[in-house]
Amino acid sequence: MGDDDTTRRQDAVWDTAWAWVQRQHETPDLAEPLKAELVRWLAAEPRHRAVYEEASKLWLLSGLVPPVNDIGAPPDPAVPITPSGRLPP
Repeated sequence: MGDDDTTRRQDAVWDTAWAWVQRQHETPDLAEPLKAELVRWLAAEPRHRAVYEEASKLWLLSGLVPPVNDIGAPPDPAVPITPSGRLPP
């Protein structure tokens, strides 16, 4: 088995873990069949749980970091902006 196969399997595990984390945050009260499916997936391989926990931590941390591009409301078109991008004094 080559490195490409290993990478694809690892990506698939990450993608599945990330999808579960997203699903849990979008729908905190998962239906019992979904909970059972998650439990089965986590138990299938030790790596599943490790990657799931990593994805959960990333989700938590990303919520604590303010967006870099949080620039607020769009500028008022009635207020001219200079060529440098700054508002006039």
